[in-house]
Amino acid sequence: MAEKIIISIITLLIILCIFAYFVDVLTVISKNMEFHDICRGYMHIAEQNSGLSYEHKLSMMDNLISRGFDNVVISAPASAMYGSMFNLDIQASYEVNMITDVFTWNSQEYVMHFSQNITARRIY
Repeated sequence: MAEKIIISIITLLIILCIFAYFVDVLTVISKNMEFHDICRGYMHIAEQNSGLSYEHKLSMMDNLISRGFDNVVISAPASAMYGSMFNLDIQASYEVNMITDVFTWNSQEYVMHFSQNITARRIY
């Protein structure tokens, strides 16, 4: 009888560790999707305005920082000629505590990257 209780407790502990690990992984996936959604919104702004103005870059940086991202780097021209191609390149990092061993939580930094070639389509 005591053996069943010990095995049940160990099994429950293992299941809880696996569950906590999957929650950590889903957090990183969720943050990556959130990062790409924000970047796509500003990609459309850059496409419509033939570039990304300084104000839009600051707005994007504030938006990303307010959502927990660090080390935000935005590379895009302020203006481009109609019909030309330009590159929107955004990089940010996100730090999360993850389970690395059975009872060990370590802080890990994930670098997220968004790069898109855009055709300037500003219509006057």
